Amino acid sequence: MLKMHKAKYGIFIILFMVFTTINAQSLYKTPSGKKYHLSSCRMVENVSKKLSKEDISKYNLTACKICKPPQVGNITSRNSFYASDKSVGKSSTTQCKGKTKKGSRCKHKTSIANGYCYQHTSQNNTSNSFYTSPKISITTCGARTKSASLCKRKTKNNARCYQHS
Repeated sequence: MLKMHKAKYGIFIILFMVFTTINAQSLYKTPSGKKYHLSSCRMVENVSKKLSKEDISKYNLTACKICKPPQVGNITSRNSFYASDKSVGKSSTTQCKGKTKKGSRCKHKTSIANGYCYQHTSQNNTSNSFYTSPKISITTCGARTKSASLCKRKTKNNARCYQHS
């Protein structure tokens, strides 16, 4: 009887520690500032800042549907032993490092840590890109028309247009 009582007590302690750890995880907000996430969520890649319980109410944030963090009333203010600080973003915004199609620098402001806005994150050299698209050069057809002038239709890879091929 005493052994059974100790076993139940041990199981109760373990369950208490597990649920305390889940509720004590750090919370983060997305750069857009509309949702809050657990530190283990895959959406916490480029976060702007770590949150407290008061910040969630202050900014009217909603819970992430992927990681399902606890509701505002169920959040404890203690830090978890296992929670790691994933806040890597900058608090101030900087101009995007990306280049536009015309070759000029992007005018967007970003607070993402890599320095690129949402449109130009693919230009980041440190990103894991398994597929690179082949370079396509766009030129004019250049064939002679009936009026002896050059055809001005745009073609890909120095080919002729549909009329002159």
